[in-house]
Amino acid sequence: MGFFAPGDTVLRREVLHGKPWSVMPTRVVEDGPELLVVFVVPGTVLGYPDHHYGHPWRAKGNTHWRGHGKLQLHRPGDAYSVELFWSGEDRRFQGWYLNLQDPFRRTPHGFDTLDHALDYWLDAEGRWEERDRDEFDEQVAEGKYDAAQADAIRRTGKEIAAMLDAGTTWWDPAWAAFTPDPDWPVPVLPEGWEDYPLP
Repeated sequence: MGFFAPGDTVLRREVLHGKPWSVMPTRVVEDGPELLVVFVVPGTVLGYPDHHYGHPWRAKGNTHWRGHGKLQLHRPGDAYSVELFWSGEDRRFQGWYLNLQDPFRRTPHGFDTLDHALDYWLDAEGRWEERDRDEFDEQVAEGKYDAAQADAIRRTGKEIAAMLDAGTTWWDPAWAAFTPDPDWPVPVLPEGWEDYPLP
């Protein structure tokens, strides 16, 4: 499967228990053998297929992406993405959000993954903290992950914590200065997205 071109719209789909769980259209910034970078444009509509395990964002009525959007960096094989956030009228860089998730898998329409709830935040000044441990533990108890998956997620968390403690982050800090192309329209969910097959 080939790489996507800058500006392409691709679907970031979460797959849980063998069924699509959520779908988010994203805009490709960069794609190659070592890094996939996509941007979530403000106002992007989020899709929630019917699923036996209800999506918490759907329950909260989150239908669109708000704010300044977010940039997502993915390395093949990593069980997390690195997400960048900005705030305020001056679009000031806030920090790096390490979102634990399944390593991304390419599809004809984009890529599949699954959010793991457990996250880490590294602010622009270099301070970091773990986030959403309680939510992760709750999802383990509810059966979102089996025991082996939960153990793997915890190991990834420890590896990330060690990386942040050592200050050995791998991504280019220049991404903090990223600005989206003003000519990019808000991507939309394509017709029939609910029926796209799993690879």
